[in-house]
Amino acid sequence: MLGSRVTTASEMLRAFHSSIDGPANAEEARRYRIVQGERICGWSCDPSGPYYEQDKHLCPAECKPGYRLKPGKARYERIADVCHTDPPPLPPPSSPGLRASCSDDATAIANAGVWMLIGVQTGPTHRGRRDGIRRSWKRWDQDNSGVLVCFLIGRVGIAAEVLAELGEEGKAHNDLLWLVNATDAGVPTIKGYHWWRAANRLLPPPGSTRGIRIAAKVDDDSFLHVGNLMADMRRLHCAEYLHYGSIGFTGYDPSIWKLCGWSWQTHGANYRKNQCADHGAYPPFPFMNGVLELLSAPLVRYVATSPDVFAFVTRAERAVEARKAAGWGMSPKGGQRGPRVWRQNEDVALGFWLSRAERRGLFNVTWVRINDRAMNMACISTKGMYQRPRNDTISVHFLKRPGGLEYIWGLLHDGVPHSPQNCSRWVWHDACRSPKDADTEWCQRHPTDKLDPNFDASPRRAEDKH
Repeated sequence: MLGSRVTTASEMLRAFHSSIDGPANAEEARRYRIVQGERICGWSCDPSGPYYEQDKHLCPAECKPGYRLKPGKARYERIADVCHTDPPPLPPPSSPGLRASCSDDATAIANAGVWMLIGVQTGPTHRGRRDGIRRSWKRWDQDNSGVLVCFLIGRVGIAAEVLAELGEEGKAHNDLLWLVNATDAGVPTIKGYHWWRAANRLLPPPGSTRGIRIAAKVDDDSFLHVGNLMADMRRLHCAEYLHYGSIGFTGYDPSIWKLCGWSWQTHGANYRKNQCADHGAYPPFPFMNGVLELLSAPLVRYVATSPDVFAFVTRAERAVEARKAAGWGMSPKGGQRGPRVWRQNEDVALGFWLSRAERRGLFNVTWVRINDRAMNMACISTKGMYQRPRNDTISVHFLKRPGGLEYIWGLLHDGVPHSPQNCSRWVWHDACRSPKDADTEWCQRHPTDKLDPNFDASPRRAEDKH
């Protein structure tokens, strides 16, 4: 079966084969420069904090009094080890009060002092989530002229009525960024590629002292702590080729868009166990989980302009059109029935593109891993992938209701103390904020949590209410 996929085509288009690529090294992920985006000493290390006893196990060892690295103990490279000089000052707007919008071109964005562009992956009908972000973490870009947050919407295939509604929304907020060649109908992978191309068009010329240096993409069910992210980017100012996010490792067969041997570790045990090389998967490499993908400007340029990447995406687009022409839908429900196409794991493909380019000597990437600062939302748990947000958090995922975004804004920006009861109401039972839904079973079980029609969205602890 593998033999039929072995060709002399670019490695972006064909399966791995030892006769062409040499022996597979299951531990190849170890060759990349992985920098640990360590936790910052915070709530979990403060004995005066209200949740210290239950959170102190989260305190990093280096934050504890008297910490000394044991002789001979392996030490990961950390963010503080990357740059040995202070970051240069950021250029201010060319005129006082000048602000950028998502409809501006590269020159206008640079003149406004923007150096970090954040694209929010959203769907045409996700108005509630967009409004939740506008009421919460997007407010950071109002306080920082150097940050521009835009909602990404594919223009292809949108019904006229929805398009008109989006037009009015765009006029009201000026924060929609249209991806004219992308669709939101079942292929977020290809939309992700068109985002990097759009970001590239907004970059300044190479070597410029003004303009976008960092571009990132997040989902619309995520909270992004822009303040913490900005601080990390300033600490990493010298990393020309920067890849930053929650990092895993996997092998990948681009001929069928399929990963193999996924792991959080670099040792490649799963790649060996699943005999991934025999199934056409290239050896393991790092990739960012899609909740947050961040690249420095030179890597954005590479992704957007590389002929190899373009060939990968063009082939994927043709496969999608062929699948549709054969009568197969694009909904992910029910698995990959019908012809296989690239409609999942855009984050894996991005890591594959960059890692193969690095292996060819095009650049050396600084891969920054912030896994313990990027979590799925939980109101009680402090362990595993689902955790309560902390003050060192970069991103929080799985916030399906706007109230969850507002709750975390109150927690991380306004200093509202965490409360499991209040968290549950805001994150999971957002409808209780509306009087028309106040009679639902959950809201009836918590009568003190009912809110009046004039409620101002500002979370408070449930136990502090009168």
